[in-house]
Amino acid sequence: IGDNMDWDELRGMRDTALLVMDKYQLAIPYSLLTDSQKEELATYRQALLDLPDDYDTPEKAEENFPEPPSWLD
Repeated sequence: IGDNMDWDELRGMRDTALLVMDKYQLAIPYSLLTDSQKEELATYRQALLDLPDDYDTPEKAEENFPEPPSWLD
């Protein structure tokens, strides 16, 4: 996407990542996650939600797109 990305495209990428995370969260009962995993999940989700507000351009936001916790893959 690169230099032609706009905020709508970035939010679409973010929303897709949130949906993937939410579906995964439904597949594994939240109560079975360790406290560390719960914190990682919360941090990742918040980073996704904050992404459009944390950067001046969609390209910069895309460059800094948060990585999911390794166990979420």
